[in-house]
Amino acid sequence: MADYKGIKGFKVQVLDSDPPSPIVGQVFYNSTTQILKGVRAGVAADGTWASGGNLTTARQRLAGAGTQTAGLAFGGTNADGVSAATEEYNGSSWTDGGDLNLVRRSLGGAGTQTAGLGFGGYNEGTPAYRGESEEYNGTSWAEGRDLNTARGYLAGFGIQTAALAVGGAKAPSFTRSNDVEIYNGTSWSEIEEINTARLSLAGAGTTTAGLGFGGYTATSSTSNTSEEWDGTSWTEGQNLNTGRSYLAGFGIQTLALAAGGGPTSTVNTEAYNGTSWSEVNNLANARRKVAGNGTQAAGLLYGGNSPGTANFNNTEEFTAPDGVIVSFDVS
Repeated sequence: MADYKGIKGFKVQVLDSDPPSPIVGQVFYNSTTQILKGVRAGVAADGTWASGGNLTTARQRLAGAGTQTAGLAFGGTNADGVSAATEEYNGSSWTDGGDLNLVRRSLGGAGTQTAGLGFGGYNEGTPAYRGESEEYNGTSWAEGRDLNTARGYLAGFGIQTAALAVGGAKAPSFTRSNDVEIYNGTSWSEIEEINTARLSLAGAGTTTAGLGFGGYTATSSTSNTSEEWDGTSWTEGQNLNTGRSYLAGFGIQTLALAAGGGPTSTVNTEAYNGTSWSEVNNLANARRKVAGNGTQAAGLLYGGNSPGTANFNNTEEFTAPDGVIVSFDVS
């Protein structure tokens, strides 16, 4: 039978301490603890939340786009009312960007920091529900094509030239919507509706492999329903463990994260593997009406509030390690 050297071409390393930057697949013997160890790939269950830089403007009901180190936050409600403010995150701090042309909250977001997309929303005016879209180029917003169905409290995901607008609320007052529209960089087109009409849901993925989850249905403010989009139709997926609305979602269809939410606010975080949701490490701060962006392994969540509290400006970063050291059982 071949030994380890015969298979791998080298001997097991003998180290006096665990390596500070372990490499997936690495095997070593810790001579101090006298334990044989290896390194497996990190997963969402290994991830933890840590504090990031505060938003310049504390707010709730905002939208987001981008990555953990290049995020984009826009719109929402602050202490002065509905906002057009845009902020950019560099991995440690937020700075002001160009304001939206239309003041609004509860809008959808997609894209990146330098190619962002904001659409729909609600602005307390007449009409309250908005259909306008705007595109961000890293400096300023320019008007794009309107949604076919004006609505707020919707989910958005994708990129600036290929995005989905899912569900939401529309006229008359807070009618739950199952409308879904796709953006091609020029115009919005109506496509297959989601099975469960709802508002304040979250989403993740792309225009050919998407995921919509949570929300506020006509009968419940804490839906746990998930639906998967394959580019043609929506099918029921595994339910969230904790039903909620006003939550943040990010990642892709097979590696998604759901965090926070309401209606009372929660710290719960769940990871989706394409088949089921599982509980992972909680947020430090219970909050709802939040925004987030990034991936399941490197996510960003910011803003929001809890009932009876002022708007939050704090940011939390979710990071799953590349590699995790494990000990081999010896018998």
